Amino acid sequence: MRRRGGCLLLLGGPGTGKTHLACAILAQVIQAGHTGLFLSVSAALRILRDAYSPRGQRSETEAFALLTTADLLVLDEVGVAIGHASTRRAMLFDVLNDRYGEMRPTILLGNLTAAELEAYLGERILDRLRELGSVTVPFAWPSHRRCGGADLEKTAVMAVRQRLGCWVRGGHSR
Repeated sequence: MRRRGGCLLLLGGPGTGKTHLACAILAQVIQAGHTGLFLSVSAALRILRDAYSPRGQRSETEAFALLTTADLLVLDEVGVAIGHASTRRAMLFDVLNDRYGEMRPTILLGNLTAAELEAYLGERILDRLRELGSVTVPFAWPSHRRCGGADLEKTAVMAVRQRLGCWVRGGHSR
C-alpha cells in the first residue's frame, strides 16, 4: 500500500474494530520511522476552515501541508456531515488528490457501506482512490460493545488478510 500510495477503506458499523486496527497500523508506520496523523474528518475540515479565520493558528498552506505531507493519514468518522456537501467534498478532494498525486497512502474509516461512501465523498475522489488499488474491508460483524468483548482483533485481522491477500500481524503486513 505504501509504495503505490493506495487507500485502505475500513467500513462497517460502530464498535467493530475499525479504529483499533487503523491505530495499530499507524503505530507500526510511526515505529518504522515514518510520519503519521490520525484525525476525524470533522477535525481535518476544521483545521482547513480555521486557516481562513482571522484568529487561525495556521495559514492555508500550513493547514493543507499538515494533512498532505504525513506518510500515512488516517481519517476517521468518514460520513459524519459537517458543512455544505459541495464545500466538504472540495476540501476533501484537495487533500486526497494531493496525497494521490504524491502517492501517499490514506486510511479512511466510516460507519458506511461502499455506496454510502461514494455518495459522501463523490465519484471524483473515489475514482482516484480506486485507481491506486485501494482495498475496501467491510467490518460486517456485531459491535464488540454489544457482544461482551468478543475477539474483535482476531476477526478484524482475518478480514484484512482476506481482502489484502497477505498476513497481517500486530497491525502491519508481511
